[in-house]
Amino acid sequence: MRTGRGIGPLLLMSAMLATACAHGPAVRTPDTAEVRATIEGTLREFGGAMQRADAAAVAAMFTEDAEYISAATKGFISGRAAIEEAFRTRFKAARFLEVAIVTVSLQVVGDTAYETGTNRLTFQAGDAPPVTRTGRYLSVWRRGADGVWRIRVDAIIPDPAS
Repeated sequence: MRTGRGIGPLLLMSAMLATACAHGPAVRTPDTAEVRATIEGTLREFGGAMQRADAAAVAAMFTEDAEYISAATKGFISGRAAIEEAFRTRFKAARFLEVAIVTVSLQVVGDTAYETGTNRLTFQAGDAPPVTRTGRYLSVWRRGADGVWRIRVDAIIPDPAS
């Protein structure tokens, strides 16, 4: 009886697998500062789209399967098309005169980013005087296969009335 007969091929196979893994495509860990700059740029675009009342541009910043959670509506608004319609309705009710969205913190884990921040919106419904509201938010971003970061979940939390 010979021992170790199958050990040579096993060692060779292990070495080949280790080499293949070592030389496989590198998984790039996103640089948090780079992702933050990208997201902050998208948020400026978001604010501009709100001031232009461009529901399609706002919705394009969400993933196809996004969920939008707003204190102004019950439940969840799910999917890019539904989010576009919700913003279209919102823009019919009020004009957004100022939109300031500020990232407070950001954590990046692979192709997902968790962001918290504050917002300040000044809007006007009809001929009524403009109203300014502030709030906080939690957004979960996902980097798509195209490399673009889009909002997967957006939860808006208005500040209490003072």
